[in-house]
Amino acid sequence: MGTRRVRRKDDGEFTLFFRKVSPFSNHHPAEFDSDGAINFEKEVKRFSCTEQFYMYNKASLMEDRKLMSAVLRSDNPKAMKAMCSKGALRGWRDSEWNKHKEDVMYIGSKAKYRASRHLCYALFLSTGSQLVECSPFDPVWGIGNNLETVISDSSISLSTGQNLLGKILDRVRDELWEDEQYRNEREEVEKRLKLDDDYLLKAMKHVDLMYKERATVRSLISMGHVSRDDQSYLTSEVRQLLPEWALPPPIEKFEPIRPSPPVIIDFPRTPPRRFMTPERISSVHKRRRRSSSRLTLNRSWSRSRSRSRSRRRSERNRVKKRKREEDDSGSESPPWGISWKRRRRSRSDSRRRSRSSKESRRHSRSSEEKEERRRRKKEKRSRRSESQEERRRIRKQKKREKKEKKKEKKQRRRRRSSSSLTSS
Repeated sequence: MGTRRVRRKDDGEFTLFFRKVSPFSNHHPAEFDSDGAINFEKEVKRFSCTEQFYMYNKASLMEDRKLMSAVLRSDNPKAMKAMCSKGALRGWRDSEWNKHKEDVMYIGSKAKYRASRHLCYALFLSTGSQLVECSPFDPVWGIGNNLETVISDSSISLSTGQNLLGKILDRVRDELWEDEQYRNEREEVEKRLKLDDDYLLKAMKHVDLMYKERATVRSLISMGHVSRDDQSYLTSEVRQLLPEWALPPPIEKFEPIRPSPPVIIDFPRTPPRRFMTPERISSVHKRRRRSSSRLTLNRSWSRSRSRSRSRRRSERNRVKKRKREEDDSGSESPPWGISWKRRRRSRSDSRRRSRSSKESRRHSRSSEEKEERRRRKKEKRSRRSESQEERRRIRKQKKREKKEKKKEKKQRRRRRSSSSLTSS
C-alpha cells in the first residue's frame, strides 16, 4: 500500500500516501527537465525524481560542484539523501536553507507533474481531498504517523505534523487544474465523476495497486527474471477507470532510478509515545554528533573501568594494612565510635585470635609469607628500575658514538677536499 483516498465523517476527504510506490512520493521515478539551482547559472538539467532535484539544490546552496555532479550521477534516492545530509555538508546552516526549501520543493514538484501526463492525471484524482504524507519518521514534510495506522483508526488526528509536502502538492494540483493546458484532463475527471460519485475513491485504489505491481515488474526486469514489460498490471478494471493516455508507459530495461521491490512494512498499530518536534529532532542529532566517535566512547569506558579497579585495589590494601596493624598490636579495636562494618571486622579478628595455637601459628606463617612476597616485589621493582636506567645509559652511549662517527666522517671529507685543492 502506497496511496489511499479516505473519507472521514468529521474532517472530510484525504489522499494519504507514503513510500516509493506512490506517484506522489519524492522517490518515485519521474524524469523531468529543470533549470532550478539556487546559487549557480541557470542550466537546464535532467532529473530522475524530485528528491534528486531537492538534493541538487542543497549542494548548489553550498556551491559544491563535485557534490552536485555526484547527486546527478546517483541512481538511488536514499544515497542522494545521505550525500546531502547535515553531517556530510561542511558549514551547513539550517536557517539559510529554511528560506529556500519550500520553494525548491514546489518548483521540482511542478516540473515533475508537467513532464508526465499519467502522473498529472493521478494527481487530479486527488481533487476535492487534502494530500497528506503519512511518514512515521518525518513530522516536518509529513505528519509523523504511519499510513496503515491512520487508515485503520479514524480517531487519529492528521494534523500531528507540518505536512509541508502534502500542502505543496495541493498547491501544484490547484494551479494545474486551473491551467488551460490541462483542460482535457480536468474535463475527463469531471465527466467520470458525474457518472459515478465514488469514482475518485475507486480509481485511486486501483492506481495504487497498478503502481505497486509496476514496481515489482521493474525490479524483476533489472534482476533479469523478466526480459520485457508485458504491462500485465494494466488490468481490465484499470483500463475502465482510466483513459488510455493516462496509463503509464512500458518500463525500459535501463532506468535512471535503481529499481527496488515494493517492500511494505507493517508498522505497530499504536501511535508514537512522544511527538518528535523539529526542535527535539535537532537536539537528538546534536547529541548523536557529540557521541558519534566510537573510539572516544571506548576510551571513556576503559578509563572508568581502570578507575574502578584502582579504587577496589586501594580499598583491599587499606583493609589488609588495618588487619596487619591489629595483629601486630594484639589489641582489639574499640567497639564504640566506629562504623558497623569496622565493628564487624574487629569481632571477626578477635574470633580469629581466640583460635587454637596451631591456627595462630599458621596465621603467623601466612603473614611471614606475605612479608616475603612483599620484599621480593620490592626487589623486583628495584631491579627493573636499575635495568631501565642501564638501558637508558646504553642508549645515550650509542647516540654519542653515532655523533662521534658523523664528526669523524665530516673531518675526513674536509681533509680530502683541502688536499685536492692544494694538489691542483
